[in-house]
Amino acid sequence: MSTETKAPAQPKRSVPPSLRPLVWLGIPESVLAWKPRLPSRNWCIFLASVAAVGYLYYDDRRQCKKILEEYKDRVRGLSEHSMHPLEQPRKVLVYTAKYPGDDNYDVGTIYFKRYVKPILVAAAVDYEILSGTSYGNLARELRNRIHDRRRNLAGLEPWTTNTVAGTSLPTTLSPAQFLQRELEGAVVLVGRPALKEWAWALKEGWGSSIPAKPVDYSEKLASELSEDGAFEEEPEEPGIDSSSTIDNIDEPAASSVTATPGQGFALPTQIGLQSLQGRSLSPLGSTQPVAARIKATEVSPSEQSLPPVSPIPAQPPICFVDFTNLVGFVNIPRRIARFFYRREDVRRGAEAGLRIVLGTKNDAREFNPGDPGTISREPPQGNDLDWGLEEESFYPNSFSKTLENVKRWRENYYNELRTELKASREIARGIREPTKAEKRDMPKSEIELRSQRFDKEQMWRNTEQGFKILDPHTGVEWDESWRGSLRVLRDRPDDERIPRKEQPQEVSSDAATTPEQTAEKAAETAS
Repeated sequence: MSTETKAPAQPKRSVPPSLRPLVWLGIPESVLAWKPRLPSRNWCIFLASVAAVGYLYYDDRRQCKKILEEYKDRVRGLSEHSMHPLEQPRKVLVYTAKYPGDDNYDVGTIYFKRYVKPILVAAAVDYEILSGTSYGNLARELRNRIHDRRRNLAGLEPWTTNTVAGTSLPTTLSPAQFLQRELEGAVVLVGRPALKEWAWALKEGWGSSIPAKPVDYSEKLASELSEDGAFEEEPEEPGIDSSSTIDNIDEPAASSVTATPGQGFALPTQIGLQSLQGRSLSPLGSTQPVAARIKATEVSPSEQSLPPVSPIPAQPPICFVDFTNLVGFVNIPRRIARFFYRREDVRRGAEAGLRIVLGTKNDAREFNPGDPGTISREPPQGNDLDWGLEEESFYPNSFSKTLENVKRWRENYYNELRTELKASREIARGIREPTKAEKRDMPKSEIELRSQRFDKEQMWRNTEQGFKILDPHTGVEWDESWRGSLRVLRDRPDDERIPRKEQPQEVSSDAATTPEQTAEKAAETAS
């Protein structure tokens, strides 16, 4: 027989005499007799690790708050200055683009609001954010705005209602005042994708011929798709050739004109005032009535166009904000390290905010792309054209396969489109009855298929166009006619700050006495 050996029971710890009166208060003896002891070795390692990580997080956020307050104090004096009731604050334009490889298109906007916006708010500087929701969306929006501006300056379209002089609102600005206020602001580019799309829009907006009337690019695409024979009964080549892609599907036919380098720093208000009088700058810098120039061409109204503008009007000073979005599994270690070192992002964003608040168009330096004739089309291009070039090394590999994915999606879609279109027509014409599966999920009608095809083609072609703009193997667009029209906000020294308004000092009790009381005190002292 095997006998089981039991461990000797440990003697029960008695309640210390000093704590025995607490037993009569209802506190259990097990609580009063508890003897604390150190945790085990594994628990000590775990608690020490948690404490170290927690302290790193706490110390980093404390440093971030300290840095942010230091920069706020340097510009807070601007918000204390009094303004005229009809005066408008300074306003800056913020451009952010969809970051390659990230489904969240607003990461650049979040970065700006988290690190740059607090400085602008402390200085009472207004801002407007324009964010691209897809590849190339920011570029197309800015290009359309520039085209509208050119038609406004040429007198072909009226200015928007909020800038027309003579309205009932006293705060309404005239076109010249609106352009001057825009020039006194700034253009903030968050990340290299925003820089590339902004430069592309600048070149396509000012450096190409545009129709005198606005172009509906959706209608143009719909007309093009209706003529390719994809929905014909027996097309010779069903579908479209997926191997052929169009670079710019929403570009009007434009004749390329070689631009000459800009001469000097021309104010946009000068061009605006001349345009309001029915005159516009020609590519050679001379002025000629727009109506006379259009009449001289002797073309139909649908073929009238505005020539490229060279040199371009002076643009608001530029402020580039370096922003790297770490996307993908490979960048997870860097993201973890950045999570515990946010102070670098705070300082970088605060420095950018300081350049915006303290900088003006008068002390901004000229944009430096390099010597004429030495600027390449592929990076590195040198100088200011290489802003944020190191960001492109963190793009995920999936972004480089964008064109291949679009080609595969288009081929699969058109293969399925033939089957769906055939089934839809047979059922609609009564050739056959729908199957059980088709009764549960009826095929789309031909009108729905045409609408679906239009949406997909528009998305695919815009994606292809956006990829060609953001391709890491492609540099930033540049035109020699921009020289003298682009300025960059300078870095501010450490001791530069806006003095705050002095608070009135409290009047002492002796100084608050009346003259009669002062005389009585003097008489008492003399006696």
